[in-house]
Amino acid sequence: MRIADDIIKQVIELRKRSGMTQEAIAAALNINRQTYLQVEQGRRSLNLQELEILAGVFGIPIADFFTQPIDMQKFEQMYLYILKKLGSVTKTKLAKLLYLADFGNFYETLEPISGVRYVCRTYGPVPDVFFELTDELFDMGRISITPQEDALIIRATSSEFSTDALSAEELDFIDEIVDLWRNKRTQEIVNFTHEQKPWRASRNGEYIPYELIIQEDPDHVYQPFT
Repeated sequence: MRIADDIIKQVIELRKRSGMTQEAIAAALNINRQTYLQVEQGRRSLNLQELEILAGVFGIPIADFFTQPIDMQKFEQMYLYILKKLGSVTKTKLAKLLYLADFGNFYETLEPISGVRYVCRTYGPVPDVFFELTDELFDMGRISITPQEDALIIRATSSEFSTDALSAEELDFIDEIVDLWRNKRTQEIVNFTHEQKPWRASRNGEYIPYELIIQEDPDHVYQPFT
């Protein structure tokens, strides 16, 4: 089930549990009942502002609407696809590109690509499975890791891998992010994530909720500062 579908299901359940009519919810959203019926029928999506209104109506945090399933197959394919696109990349920059892909896609569609959880660290958001997957791919000989000054450089040892779990739209989005950051230094992408609301609103060691990216300036979700 897509996250958008799950949100609609939750809204219906919350409406019924609260005893509110469809007309009452429509009025709270400042839409007519027919338009709201399209929401419950899955023919119309709710935007972020409407979700914030409904969170207030039902007395819940907006985070409760978002329950991201984790897709490790997608995450591994994202990881290797970015490596293929760049040829080589620092370990830190790779972690940040994965973050921008997942959180950027959530901002655009209300769904991350992989759904893995990201941890707030002093050097920016890091996927909680990042180090485990990196070690696993290294042990399997699928990537190489080379020390270089104060960084670790990761390379894919083969360009042969599948992207069948990723949609064409997801691959296009990853392409866009990689192209935007291709020529940026690692410190630049670290500084960028430090300026974003998700990292700033989280404490070191905490998981960063995807929904925090909703509050970000549209020009600073995944595009480098100009």
